[in-house]
Amino acid sequence: MEKSTSCIRLPLLFVILMACAFPKTFGAQPSAQSSVNKMVAVLKKHPSLDIVFTVWNDGNSSTGSMCVAGRNFHLSTPEMKIWYDGKTQWSYAPSAGEVNITMPTIDELAQSNPLSVLSGLNNNFSFRRLKAPSGQEKIELIPKKPTHDFASAILTLDSATSLPKEITVKDSRGRATSVVISSVKGGKAKPTGVFRFDPKRYPGVEVIDLR
Repeated sequence: MEKSTSCIRLPLLFVILMACAFPKTFGAQPSAQSSVNKMVAVLKKHPSLDIVFTVWNDGNSSTGSMCVAGRNFHLSTPEMKIWYDGKTQWSYAPSAGEVNITMPTIDELAQSNPLSVLSGLNNNFSFRRLKAPSGQEKIELIPKKPTHDFASAILTLDSATSLPKEITVKDSRGRATSVVISSVKGGKAKPTGVFRFDPKRYPGVEVIDLR
């Protein structure tokens, strides 16, 4: 099953947004690293998060939503729906009419799990504060070992709330994918079923078990 480019890159953006556990720093002027740390602390206060976003890629846009609770998540866009319950992942492409079931590795989760905590992530980036309009913070994230899909990123935060507003990722060819976050709401704990594919709700869909 072939996924659209924007769907493949989208979860990687949320890896950057929400899976970074950086050490705190202090000073009269907050460092870029401490601003990211503050954002993560705000997001981690809630048992679950409901996020609404629009992703822009190659002049095209797609609006979607995500529910996150710890390692579990459910991502939904018109092109792709993904469920992950901490062990098993279901990837559903409506255009293909099929669901792939996998038990993803850590590397595979980096492409599909917005809360994938990669070993040593806090040592893999350099941070630089950029000029930003009043009420915003802009931080450039530069990986120490750039990959084909991720050469750099610019994270925009709301200064008042420390919540993410936008993130733009550039690949090694200079192509940009941007996610504009319109809403981040904290919620209560979610039942496990929210993060598992329910075949009864998708009659006639072919299920391909790749475990």
